[in-house]
Amino acid sequence: MYSKYQSIAYRKDIDGLRALAVLSTIAYHAFPNFASGGFIGVDIFFVISGFLITKIIIENLASNSFSFAEFYSRRIRRIFPALFLILVTCYAFGWYALYASEYKKLGLHIAAGAGFVQNFVLLNEIAYFEKNVDTKPLIHLWSLSIEEQFYLLWPAIIWILYKTRINLFGAVLCLVLISFSINIYSIQSDPINAFYSPLSRFWELLVGALCACFSFRNSQDIRQLSQTNLNLFSYIGMLLITIAIFLISAKNSFPGWWALLPTIGTALLISATSEASVNKVFLSNNVMVWLGVISYPLYLWHWILLSFGQIITTGKLSDLYKITLIATAIGLAFLTNRYWECLFRHKGKKVVIFLITTMTLIGYQGWSAYIRDGLDFRHRNILDINGGVLSHNDIECEKKLYSYETFFCKLSYVGQQSIETVLIGDSVAHNSFPGLERYYLSNKKSFVMMGWPGQLPFLQLPYHENYSIESSEKMNRLIVGLSHDENIREVILGMHDIDLNNLQKFQLEKTIEYLISNGKKVILIGPPPPLSFNPIECIGMPPFRPIHNKECIQNVNDIRPEYLNSRIKLKKIAENSNIKFFDTYQQICINNACSVKMENGLVYRTKSYLTISGSQKVFQKFNQ
Repeated sequence: MYSKYQSIAYRKDIDGLRALAVLSTIAYHAFPNFASGGFIGVDIFFVISGFLITKIIIENLASNSFSFAEFYSRRIRRIFPALFLILVTCYAFGWYALYASEYKKLGLHIAAGAGFVQNFVLLNEIAYFEKNVDTKPLIHLWSLSIEEQFYLLWPAIIWILYKTRINLFGAVLCLVLISFSINIYSIQSDPINAFYSPLSRFWELLVGALCACFSFRNSQDIRQLSQTNLNLFSYIGMLLITIAIFLISAKNSFPGWWALLPTIGTALLISATSEASVNKVFLSNNVMVWLGVISYPLYLWHWILLSFGQIITTGKLSDLYKITLIATAIGLAFLTNRYWECLFRHKGKKVVIFLITTMTLIGYQGWSAYIRDGLDFRHRNILDINGGVLSHNDIECEKKLYSYETFFCKLSYVGQQSIETVLIGDSVAHNSFPGLERYYLSNKKSFVMMGWPGQLPFLQLPYHENYSIESSEKMNRLIVGLSHDENIREVILGMHDIDLNNLQKFQLEKTIEYLISNGKKVILIGPPPPLSFNPIECIGMPPFRPIHNKECIQNVNDIRPEYLNSRIKLKKIAENSNIKFFDTYQQICINNACSVKMENGLVYRTKSYLTISGSQKVFQKFNQ
């Protein structure tokens, strides 16, 4: 059956049209002020794909040589090789150039790209015209995902329509109108969904399918059209595309009605045949045809180079740099087409299985990077030498205080002395331990940190809304146990920057009151201000990632208002309870600036957690 499968007659002008599509897309990505509507190149690709795929299917159905297996194996051999190469390149380069948070997102996009669902991922993530799309190397795979989703469904639909002898042109026209209507409705109610959803985009591929259906049933009528009419089709089609490239912009509601310009223009150029003047002179010239042949790998390569360039230069990619990257993309596209794609183009079942396997593997690797938090071990060593990492537990502490079953337990032990001071809280308590450890060791006192992630150091009653049988009961037992331990003299409370509600405020006040009533000195620690940027940006990530934030200053105006509200409330509670409040904010921030960097490294390790050196610096004045 495979040997009977027929390819349609080759048209040089179609490759030229592909070249026009990819060149307009590149122009928009590199120089949006010049080609403000160049993104419509994707819409040109959609129409071309719908036309070619539908024509292949119809002609093979007519000759009784259509095979679903052969159709999909051809698609796999066509799409997978270059895409796999791009995904592997992004994974490898991102390893050395992206921070963990960025690499985590890239991992998700690699998995989505390999599974052809990138458009669905972007639906819940970012609009195509937002500024920071430049830092997403695989955002352009949304269009490939829509095409593959179309390829998945369309052969079966065409097969059913053909076998049931339903009028193909009329049926496809109805589908065009339905999808276009969804597009028009969505562009008003949900523009991001209108841009990425296959339901609001399929009509563009179906316009190409409509051209294929018309030419199949009316090929003789088309041939009888005068050359003047065909030339007119091509002139109007080229005019519509040109208007779209230079007059449409990101400010327009796209696709919407505006998408009619490139889709109708492309349909007219395709219908004009290769003998029409624009098609013959412009689209069929050797340069355009050559670019059209490599247009698929060129589309894939150009954006990842521009995007990684923007990342490495922190959004300051010069025009010369862009031109160099575009030239590099053209070279890589040629090499990909000539020496990589050809390895798989005319092979059999084993190659198809191999391609599916490799695509699955790179998709899995991307997903693994996503669920493993961007493989943050890649830059841990860099952070370690710039301030150190906070440790959670030590064995001696767990043995000595095992009865409390705390998640983290860290002990600073001096000889045979009993423990006098305990720091309890959620995971943000780790910020205080290195600094407090140094302070208490200098006073030859033992000190311990205990607690659970996310569990505030509050006494909670079973009827309280935030009570948990598992975690709240353990915290209650710890607080009561420490209160009745005669060796404990001080209890320090630490927590994250929560904007306390009335219930939490009540619980904190009652906890302080309970500890004081049992003869304990209570100290309340204010959490350090959260950062609006990742501190690793202050030191870069060799060899490819330079320092992004040289000043390394957190502007107070950019701090979350919830933190500032929390700080005021904690100070007020401490004042009313007549206990000490240690304000870490005052140790980090002066006037309207908070310094994230110091002489021997970083103050912060992440947006909310301090380094060992940072903690020691912050708690230098704890005794004051």
